[in-house]
Amino acid sequence: MELDLSPYWIKLINEEHYTLNSADNVEFYDIEYFQGDVNSDGHNPTSKHGIRVFKNEEEIRSAIVCETGGSTGIHEKSALTNGDSLYLCCCDSIYCLSVPNLNLKWSKRLDPATCLGIHPYKSGFIVHGELQISRIDFNGNQKWTFGAHDIFVTEDGFDSFKINENKIHLKDWEGYDYIIDENGKEIKK
Repeated sequence: MELDLSPYWIKLINEEHYTLNSADNVEFYDIEYFQGDVNSDGHNPTSKHGIRVFKNEEEIRSAIVCETGGSTGIHEKSALTNGDSLYLCCCDSIYCLSVPNLNLKWSKRLDPATCLGIHPYKSGFIVHGELQISRIDFNGNQKWTFGAHDIFVTEDGFDSFKINENKIHLKDWEGYDYIIDENGKEIKK
C-alpha cells in the first residue's frame, strides 16, 4: 500500500518473514519498534509492518512496527496520514510516527483484541476494533469507547463498520445493528 504525503510518499509492507534483531533478514529497516522484549518475555510479534519513506524516488528512512496480539495486515483502512504524521494499526495498537523521520510520537493499545481500521472523524479518529469502537484525538487520547454483544466483524466481512453523516453504523457477528453518535452514545432506531 502506498500513501502520498507530498513531498514524500510512503510504502507500507506486510513483513511476515521478518525476524527482530536478526542479521539474516532479506529486508533491513533503520528502526525497529516492538513494545515487548523477544529475548526475555518469549513473545514474538504476530504482525510486522514495514514502512519506507521516499522523496524524489529515493528512500530516505525506514522502520518496522511489530506487535503481539490479534494479527493485522496492511490494507486500505489500516493506515492514514494527517499533517506530518502516519497513523498505523498494528495488532491491538495504533502507532503515530512522524514523517519523514519515522520517530515514534506515541503508541496506544486501543482494543483488547485487534485494531481493524482507523478512520478520520472530526478532530481526530474513529478506531474500528474487533471488540470495541474508540474515538481518539490526534494524540491518541480516548474520548470514548463503545462495546456490544459480540465482535464488530461480520461473517461475510462486509457492512460491519461505516461512517455516514457523522453517525457510526455498526454490525456485530450476531447480526445486531447499532448506530452511535459522535459522543459514543447509541441512537435508538
